[in-house]
Amino acid sequence: MKNLTEQQLIDNYQKLIDIVEETFEGERKENLLKMYKFFENRIIVAPASGKPNYHYCFAGGYVEHVLHIVDTAKKLMKVYESIGAVIDFTEEELIFCALHHDLGKVGDLEHEYYLVQEDDWRRKKLNEWFTQNPEMQYMSVTDRAIWLLQHYDIKISFNEMIGIKCTDGLYDESNKPYFISRMKESKLRINLPYVMHQADCMAARIEYETWAN
Repeated sequence: MKNLTEQQLIDNYQKLIDIVEETFEGERKENLLKMYKFFENRIIVAPASGKPNYHYCFAGGYVEHVLHIVDTAKKLMKVYESIGAVIDFTEEELIFCALHHDLGKVGDLEHEYYLVQEDDWRRKKLNEWFTQNPEMQYMSVTDRAIWLLQHYDIKISFNEMIGIKCTDGLYDESNKPYFISRMKESKLRINLPYVMHQADCMAARIEYETWAN
């Protein structure tokens, strides 16, 4: 388990806020900063998962994972372009998706998403260090992310919506029609969902290896 110091937690959160400040402008930036201010204390210490054999299961893991995805997605976009892919989305849209693909893991307006697992049996037998808060209404992580963004009047493009929605790829059963199609008309028409899904898989794999090794 990775133990971040209080200063490391604060520094990582500031890096996230700096990306928002540098990437967006106008009302969208103002509303994003308003949302981050509301969730600040929760986001700073949130883990990225509930089990260490997933990825970044430690206090501050959420922000570290988001920063990792932003970096990985930007690099992967260049790889796509270098091998002939059409980059039919903007870097701002890419960064927006990377920043918010897991936003649902901060919880809702009243409840945090992850709670420390107090059940000793589940900690030892299931390796479950955090558990999802039973007080929350069920939503998928990406659905809650999109709901939170609209709650704060943060405008999102179609590309951003489909990019966030599809980040989990086929790990989310509801994404199956987006990725498995036998008709030209129903295939995904932009590359952003593929870049996001593959960036998330790559980053999560490296994060797992970091823990395992």
